[in-house]
Amino acid sequence: LGDDFQLKNLTFPETVELFRNEQDSIKKVVIEAGWENKKANFRVGGGHSRQVNEQIARRVGMNHATGILLAEIAQALGLAVLLVKPTKSKLNAEQFNKVTGWQGRTNQEQRDAGMLIWGMNGKKVA
Repeated sequence: LGDDFQLKNLTFPETVELFRNEQDSIKKVVIEAGWENKKANFRVGGGHSRQVNEQIARRVGMNHATGILLAEIAQALGLAVLLVKPTKSKLNAEQFNKVTGWQGRTNQEQRDAGMLIWGMNGKKVA
């Protein structure tokens, strides 16, 4: 992933602060854009109760809103933004380290973020 590459979990305010403080060195902001999926994100069933399904839908909606707001803030700061539809596949830590050469601990959010940009060197910014 690169020598100066870092995988971190940041809060919303920390991310906005990073955009502002590092905007001269940020080449592009890549955001997982689940809201661009055509299928509905709320499903009934799946072996879950209605309450659990509603909780999942609420979290999905919050994640979508956060992604949209981060994209808007980045664009307002003049940063290039690339929205990427999420993939269904998830890698465990061992798979992620093997594919990327990453050494160190990661959580699922960090691995998902790392895979969003894996192999993007020449990809155009939308």
